[in-house]
Amino acid sequence: MSYKWAVLLCLMPGIMVFLIDVTVVNVALATLGAVFSVRVDTVQWVITAFSLASGIATPMASFIEGRFTMRRVWIAGLVTFTSASALCGLAPAFWVLVVGRIFQGMAGGLMLPLAISTLFRAFPPGERGMALGFFAIPLVAGPALGPTIGGYIVTNLDWRYVFFINVPIGILAVLLAVFLLHGGERRHGERFDVVGAIFSTLGFGSSLYGLSRVDHDGWGSIAVLGFVGFGLLNLLAFFIYEAEREQPLLDVRLFLIPRFFFANLVGWVSTIALFGAEFMLPLYLQQVRGLSAFDTGLLLLPQGLSVAVAGPLAGRLVDRIGARLVVMGGFALLAFNTWEMSHITINTTYDTLRVLVAVRGLALGAALQPTQLVALGVVPEAFRTAASSLNNAMRSIFQSFGIAMLSTVVQTQTQVHSALLGWQVGPATLARAAADLRAHGVAASLAPLQVLEALLKQAAVLAFGDAYRITFFAALAAIAVAVLLPGRGEITVEPMAALGE
Repeated sequence: MSYKWAVLLCLMPGIMVFLIDVTVVNVALATLGAVFSVRVDTVQWVITAFSLASGIATPMASFIEGRFTMRRVWIAGLVTFTSASALCGLAPAFWVLVVGRIFQGMAGGLMLPLAISTLFRAFPPGERGMALGFFAIPLVAGPALGPTIGGYIVTNLDWRYVFFINVPIGILAVLLAVFLLHGGERRHGERFDVVGAIFSTLGFGSSLYGLSRVDHDGWGSIAVLGFVGFGLLNLLAFFIYEAEREQPLLDVRLFLIPRFFFANLVGWVSTIALFGAEFMLPLYLQQVRGLSAFDTGLLLLPQGLSVAVAGPLAGRLVDRIGARLVVMGGFALLAFNTWEMSHITINTTYDTLRVLVAVRGLALGAALQPTQLVALGVVPEAFRTAASSLNNAMRSIFQSFGIAMLSTVVQTQTQVHSALLGWQVGPATLARAAADLRAHGVAASLAPLQVLEALLKQAAVLAFGDAYRITFFAALAAIAVAVLLPGRGEITVEPMAALGE
């Protein structure tokens, strides 16, 4: 096996288990709350602590890699993640579980940018699209498989296996890294940017925490406005301060490279169009259609399979014809798919939904990774981990914003449509519907409740349609911005001397 394929083999299981862990716990929150006797708003810290730790650690990846080498950091990250998973599974108290989740998030936040920059170093320019196409499989399949695995475990096994399943995969990933990864070289003479790290931690941490509270508190709450505003001010200070540093924590001057900036701009818009919409279909399937988390995961499985097929094929196309046409084609397919998703109803068949998610997987495979390929392809090799960290840190902000925005749309529009439907239907129609239910054997006391439940479900479906229409326009915007991406043979490394260094 050539070294480039050995690198891909080493990185895939580690990233897959981290990304599964992003969502696998979601379906176990009710169980964890009952086991540890904590309130709903408290048990949410199992998710919040993980995402905050990941967002704070990501900007540190470049410096830590330079100080200790990629191989050491990768193995240390895997060992930390695996040990923290075991700690979570053995947790005797809730605070121990939260501490374990913090260490899991910190390890994963370091591993993701390292993995992407390492793939770039291992594969030659003409094969990087294919490599990132394969890498797109865990990026999409991981979060998609999480609820399925978590739902099965919570339903049939002990909740502790939600965390214990990470341990054998983590051990395998550590062994692969020990025997297959090369050592690498340290960068000497770099000083840790303490001020930049403080601005980064406060900026990314506060912004992500504020956005995580939107679903519970709403955009107008003092907590949300305070945390998001404070975070954005610190991010602004971080960018201004880092632009003047000789040895910055993250070289934000990379955004002065036009193609790096445009590729990231497409990525930010696409993150809202892609991941902002990804949380809505599971909600529709569970809240409106009444499916369990496990059955929801099985229905969404064709999307992961489609990504597994489309990702590598799209990567090869990028290597041959450039990123522009591939990304535009992917987002055109995504726009069409999203428009179709905006018209689903209470009675849409499950077979139709499987076709829709399979087509969405093809679009994701074509649109997800090429922007990172362009962004890192124009950056000198010494700056690629920093560029990958910057890319992933900013995407986490836009992903959280997209989810918070669409969640608000669903909640608000559900109330609006409930009021409109109640006004359009009227008391007489509701009474006739209740009488019809009673005629079909429904108890008199339950008939009005079933009519109201049907009305609320219809309102929720209409609200999901409104949210999907927003992501449809986000996909159209991504197509327009993707015109700025390079075509065939146009990805060339930009010298950092052009930035005044």
